[in-house]
Amino acid sequence: MWLVFESVMLYGSEAWSAKVEDLNRLDRAEKSMVRWMCGVSLKGQKSSAELQSRLGLKCIKDAMQRGRLRWFANIERMNDENCVKKCRDLQVVGCRGKGRPRKTWDQLIRADLHDRGLVPSLA
Repeated sequence: MWLVFESVMLYGSEAWSAKVEDLNRLDRAEKSMVRWMCGVSLKGQKSSAELQSRLGLKCIKDAMQRGRLRWFANIERMNDENCVKKCRDLQVVGCRGKGRPRKTWDQLIRADLHDRGLVPSLA
């Protein structure tokens, strides 16, 4: 059951540059599903971490990070003439909107590599 839930929730997440609110939404959905699978309500006063460990599950944010790094490694191995690899360096022409720009996929990859203590050449 968990495999179906995780695969549906993470479909295409390798290419997302998710906001914090998106990650929080995924986290809430994950905790809700874990409680449903265990048959425990919020009134049961069991922590989500305890329920996850009982089921032997890992955090969905870690699964997202692993998927992103796996996709990054695939892109790094691609031929330089591949259209997917070329799109990584694509610059969009035009005016930028107001406010702080969204994090790019490259920024997320650099943060993921730093979190895991990796350098891009090893990925």
